[in-house]
Parts: sequence; structure tokens; C-alpha cells
Amino acid sequence: MNFYLLREKSGTNVLFKNTGEDKNRRECDKCGGVQSIIKNPLKVQLRDDKTSDFYQMMGNNIIGSGIQDTLIRHNFKGFKLSPIEIKNEERLLDKELFNLARIEATGKGGFLQDHLGNKIPHCETCGTFLNILRISEGLSVDEKEWDGSDIFYFNNWYGNLIITEDVYKVLNESNTQNVRFINLREFSNDYRRSLK
Repeated sequence: MNFYLLREKSGTNVLFKNTGEDKNRRECDKCGGVQSIIKNPLKVQLRDDKTSDFYQMMGNNIIGSGIQDTLIRHNFKGFKLSPIEIKNEERLLDKELFNLARIEATGKGGFLQDHLGNKIPHCETCGTFLNILRISEGLSVDEKEWDGSDIFYFNNWYGNLIITEDVYKVLNESNTQNVRFINLREFSNDYRRSLK
């Protein structure tokens, strides 16, 4: 089975910038890994007045009403939607901006592993991966650890939405804007290669 990582398309204007408020920061005593989780609602400031279907911002994924409706209509499992709070700095807002929501995966995909099925070394205490920067040949999902959700996070790669092939087909056919689908088998931390 193929799995895909959702990314915002390169070269597009980021719609939001984080206001820097309401973060929970945790640091692992063993490895020093840091995890910052933003409390709900996610608070953002308007940087541009253009709207699209998908945005990424500091480990958060924001989707428009088109993607929301598609995921709900097809009964896909493994995600929750929460409202965002937009500070518009006295600008006129496109009414579609009021339909944006933060999407978080509730599905679990196990720990990160390379394309050969080897677990990527991670901290035994917090799960933080230790050398993903060396990944250049792809990732894979351990289907024994995956809970079967259509949308999920790896246990130690929070904020990176992974979708099944079924979700990929539906979203790809619905002509979503500003979304790039990366097959996990082709994932690379070589930025130039990942853009292909």
C-alpha cells in the first residue's frame, strides 16, 4: 500500500504567521528533544488575503472548507478539526477565511522507519528521532503498528500528515489547491530532490 505525506506547495505565499501565543513547550530530560504544542484555538495573523485549500505553519496544518467537506463526505477516519482564530489587522477578510480549520491526525502510524523497514533511531524516553536528516531513500509504514486510520501521524513525527492511497486519490481528483503529495517511498530530506 502507498502512503503520502501532505505538504504545502513551494513558492506560494504563506497566508498566516503564528502570533507566538499559547505554546506548551516540553523538553526531554534524556535527549534534549523539544516538542512545542500549540493550544487551541490556534491563533494566527493574516499575512496575505489570498485563500487556498491547504496551508502549513510551524507544525500545524490548516485546510479550507473544500478539503474538510471531502474528508467528511467520504467518512475518512483519523483526524479532528478545530477552529482557528484570525487576527486580521484591520484588513477585509475573504469570507472563505472564516471556513478554515486546523486539522490534526488522531490516527497512529507507529515509529518512523526507512524504506527497508528499519526503525529510524529514536529516543527511548520521548520518541524523538535522532537522524532523519540522513533519510534520502524514502520512508515506510510498519503496518503492524499502524492503527488502520486514513489519516495519521507517525508516533515521533508530529505535525506531518500522512494519508492513505484512498485519501490521496480523492483529494488528487478533487483538484485541491496548494497541496503537494509526496509518496513516502520517495521522501527525501534532500530539499531539491523532494521538490521533483
